Amino acid sequence: MVKKFDIILFGVTGLVGRYSLRLLHKLATAKGRNLTWAVAGRDEIKIRNVLEDLQKRTGDASLAEVTMILADMENAESIENMVQKARIIANACGPLRKKGEVVIKACLKYKTHYVDVSAEPNFIEKMELKYNDEARTCGLCIVSSCGVDSIAYDMGLTYLQRKFEGTLNSVEIYFRHGTDDPSIPGPDFNRSTWKSAIDLMAHSQELNRIRKKKNDKLPSLKPKLPYKLLPFKPELEEGWAVPLMTADLSVIRRTQQYMYKERNARPIQVETYLSLGDAWEIFFVVVLAAFFAILTKFELGRKILLKYTDFFSLGVFGDVEPSEEKLEMGWFRMTLHGKGWKGKPLNSQETETNKELIVQVKGRNQGYGATGLCMILAAIVLITEPEKLPKRGGVFTPGAAFCDTTLIEQLNENGINFETVKEMKI
Repeated sequence: MVKKFDIILFGVTGLVGRYSLRLLHKLATAKGRNLTWAVAGRDEIKIRNVLEDLQKRTGDASLAEVTMILADMENAESIENMVQKARIIANACGPLRKKGEVVIKACLKYKTHYVDVSAEPNFIEKMELKYNDEARTCGLCIVSSCGVDSIAYDMGLTYLQRKFEGTLNSVEIYFRHGTDDPSIPGPDFNRSTWKSAIDLMAHSQELNRIRKKKNDKLPSLKPKLPYKLLPFKPELEEGWAVPLMTADLSVIRRTQQYMYKERNARPIQVETYLSLGDAWEIFFVVVLAAFFAILTKFELGRKILLKYTDFFSLGVFGDVEPSEEKLEMGWFRMTLHGKGWKGKPLNSQETETNKELIVQVKGRNQGYGATGLCMILAAIVLITEPEKLPKRGGVFTPGAAFCDTTLIEQLNENGINFETVKEMKI
């Protein structure tokens, strides 16, 4: 079947979708590309308004001619009608745990590649369990978690490995975010992200059942990377650090499982931490995390968390969308501290590491602008660099799908910076 469009952006009226549209409009014709694209969503009027807004921003009259496709995850026929027209679907919708499977099934049926920005391990790992073999048979790439968090963690590890020039044993990752102007009012993220986190915690047993079926295990490695449970002052960051139980750990560890199975690579031990400025922040983070963990176990507790989102999230999440000014003032930084050996250790189970390397991933507008950039570039790379993708199709993590591509270089060119900070030989 001849595909009418290279890329269809699904969920264009949401905040991630609107930022993704700006970037798709810019990047589809950048660097000599001439990619065809369309947009999709549930509401024609809202889609038209989004396109008109972008036309006002850019002065590009051709946006009035962009094809609009009506598609709803509660209507499988409409999803199939959308999917069969594209080489790849870039799905900006969410949450996906309850409704997202219909898009994956349609992509497999019509031989269409797929990327999304989901950070829901329940959905992502279930799709891998159910459809990885079928995707391999079809030669399709299904890549979830192409938002900035998972891309920064997973491709940050890829970047660290490229620069390490030796054998990497372990990595500690420190995440810090902030704003250049804390006086701007309003939340940093909208309520849908908060709802997704509550849903994830409420259905943690479902994830445990999925993982038991997969039965993926990595070998026990030494020197073992210790997990720092209590707050501590890190060597590389100012202030304090606490454990960060991010959903992106699921992505990182699945990438390591893939590399171990498919490339016979030594798995990297990884732990993630949140960097905080002052000791008082630790108190609030720990107390609120405890409340969150307890309340998500009960239906009444979940209702309370949803009703008082602003209070329980310290204003980070809210019922209204963050202002564009606030988003553009926000920044994030991930510091990856890798330890390993200069070459291949004679006995990796006993030899102490003798090399360290520190790299960083930095960007702005983490939740929406940077997330849209990561997904759109992932989609573009997937269809323009087929020779650099895994030889067989499958349901992949970003690190597994894009480790041999130019995704990192293209992110660098567009505002998400990967850079080496310091190398140390012991």
